[in-house]
Amino acid sequence: MIPYFGDDPNRRYNDDEKELNILDSGWAKLALGLRTGIRYGHKKGIVNCRSLADMKAALGVWRERFEAGDTLALLQAIQLCADENLPMPSWLAVAFSKAMTGFLQPGGAHSLDLVFSSASLPTNTPTKAAAARQDWALGVQLWGECWRYALDHTDANSLDMVLDSVLALKKWGVKKRKARELVTRIDENQAEHLHKREKQPLAQFLEKRRKA
Repeated sequence: MIPYFGDDPNRRYNDDEKELNILDSGWAKLALGLRTGIRYGHKKGIVNCRSLADMKAALGVWRERFEAGDTLALLQAIQLCADENLPMPSWLAVAFSKAMTGFLQPGGAHSLDLVFSSASLPTNTPTKAAAARQDWALGVQLWGECWRYALDHTDANSLDMVLDSVLALKKWGVKKRKARELVTRIDENQAEHLHKREKQPLAQFLEKRRKA
């Protein structure tokens, strides 16, 4: 049977899902996803294609960061659940509830910035927060350009060579040392979110090419 991808609830849902749709469309979409494997997003026309196993792995990255002291990871995990129209896993629901309950208690933290924080995104001053976001955005651009250069130029076999070439393309506003730090940070972050079989930071990719 060909699955129906339209928006007509009478054709999309079974009787139980239609009842849920009266209460909330997101709940009906979730039930449909668990029944058929077709997971619709909250916005019209969005179909989420990642498997539940992939979602567990992605949320596991945020869990590891949270358990290492990065409490902002809780909000990032919640955002992922919201984007994918999935309920929070138990560890996330319990941790978030505990954090908010502590904040609302007398004597609790005076600011949510103290409840949900990350060393990679300081929020104690607007200037530091803005600088961290700017660094991240620049790092993503540099990282993408470095990978493109490495893939397009098979003679490039070291991160130094790639950085020198990319920095010469235009004015990036940073010197090589800072550029290396930013590219490495993005590389490590990307590797965390990929399956183990796909993890290969740029420096490692270039090293393998050099030794080939």
